[in-house]
Amino acid sequence: MRTIFTSALAAAALVILAGCTAAPPEVDPSHLPDTTPVAEAPTPKPTETSTDSAFGERVVNDRGNLVKEIGQLAGVSLPEHDDVTAAQFAVTDVIVDIECSDYAVDPANGHYVGIHFNVETTPDLALDDVGSLSFAPWGWQAYGADGKRVNDPIGNSYSCLEPTDKLPSEIGPAQSVSGWVVLDLPTPTGSVVLTMGGPSGWEWAY
Repeated sequence: MRTIFTSALAAAALVILAGCTAAPPEVDPSHLPDTTPVAEAPTPKPTETSTDSAFGERVVNDRGNLVKEIGQLAGVSLPEHDDVTAAQFAVTDVIVDIECSDYAVDPANGHYVGIHFNVETTPDLALDDVGSLSFAPWGWQAYGADGKRVNDPIGNSYSCLEPTDKLPSEIGPAQSVSGWVVLDLPTPTGSVVLTMGGPSGWEWAY
């Protein structure tokens, strides 16, 4: 288990998601946070980014999820060192009806929703039992415009992204990476939740 920074609950291990586009979708530059590669750190130690202010105000909704805005940082700490940053990430853009590759099949639920991430991990992630992060399809929830939970947010999303546009399936220690995750959702508005295998996590409206 790993601790979610300023977050809802601890989260378990992970994997990755498949998605879309022949040409990489354009990301709004105003949504891009600083993603300078992390510096090496030989031993676990508190980091400046492990403070509440770095991750914004802590707002938890009725579902127990930490509410995040596009471009706002979220983070993960070591289970026995809550003040040590193991990883931080931000959703930098969300595109409804994202353009898929020529080989994509039609969405099963109605809309392919692309979620772009910038992810940075620190060397301290290696001290975690799993030692890597992934944003697997089974680690997501979604809610429609009416607030009803989507039964299957994965649908046909595996067919949308070219491999070069996807977030890597495993993100290890001391890495900086950007990429897309795609969900197959029934409504053009709603919210998506990254739980990383836990009962709650980070939620973004789209």
